[in-house]
Amino acid sequence: MYVGIDHGTSGYRVAVLEDGEGPEVVAEVGRREVAKRGFLGSLPGDVVRALRDAECVCCNYGMGDALTAFTPIDEAEDMGGAGYGLAATGGAGVELGSGKVYVRDLHSLASENGVPVYLAPGIHRDTPSLDPCFRVFSHVGSGEKFGTARMALEVTGSDDVVVCDASSNVVSLVVKEGRVVGGIDACLGAPGVLHGPLDLEAIREVDSGEKSANEAFSTGGIVKVAGCVDPDPERAVSSFLKRCGREERRVLAKLIAWEVCGLADVFDLDVLALGGSLARDEAFLDELEDALGNRFNVLEVLPDEPAAKGLAMIARDISEGARSVLGVPVARAL
Repeated sequence: MYVGIDHGTSGYRVAVLEDGEGPEVVAEVGRREVAKRGFLGSLPGDVVRALRDAECVCCNYGMGDALTAFTPIDEAEDMGGAGYGLAATGGAGVELGSGKVYVRDLHSLASENGVPVYLAPGIHRDTPSLDPCFRVFSHVGSGEKFGTARMALEVTGSDDVVVCDASSNVVSLVVKEGRVVGGIDACLGAPGVLHGPLDLEAIREVDSGEKSANEAFSTGGIVKVAGCVDPDPERAVSSFLKRCGREERRVLAKLIAWEVCGLADVFDLDVLALGGSLARDEAFLDELEDALGNRFNVLEVLPDEPAAKGLAMIARDISEGARSVLGVPVARAL
């Protein structure tokens, strides 16, 4: 049994992969609950048992920007200024304090039960597989995006894909010859429902002290103009889909099309894999297909929670002795 855990914007998802079956999400828990009760304490008993019995676990934590390989959690403990593969705390997104509790629980799982637990690195300037043009940016995406990319390769059957995760924020990746070579992080390109890049107005608000940069990012999505989005990241997308209409969907679809088509043109790709909450909304998909036109020969919608499921697949890859996954090394092969 192999387990993948996605530490995402709105909470934690746990996926289990058993031999002969596809990965399945077995638990979802919010960040506030984990901050209060601990990660393992917030999970059903059967899921905790699955974690203790797992052959390998692959998970992500924060931006993972002090890691350049899939790294055993015990080795990652002292990596980065903030530990466990974080160069620093803070950054893009609301902090609730659950992450430290989560990663310490997983460290205990590894040390007390002998379970191999690997942290997925973030995708950042020092990622070895990155195309030089993306090293202009400090960060491209957090580690769970490797899980989304792994699932995209499985679903599309292609090693050359643009992968887009569209939800409260939007992150797109470029995969060439099975290697993650670049992408556009949430604070750089197309806005999502809640988060988005800082425009001139936001920069002025930050400079004047009206907002922090993080607050500006966390309100930089279509929320700025739609006026129908809950500011809580755990409720933002569902609120948007319930309360906003065709025009708001069209605006967001065009902005996402701008991002993914640009990446596809530069890197000569014609397969798009779409994940995230917006991918499950038929009205949004209709608008996106209109905006994309005939740019992609293949558009595949990924299954629910592709990051957690893909991380479970990476756990299996590592358990089977892989020395690299998606162009990134495994620090201590099993």
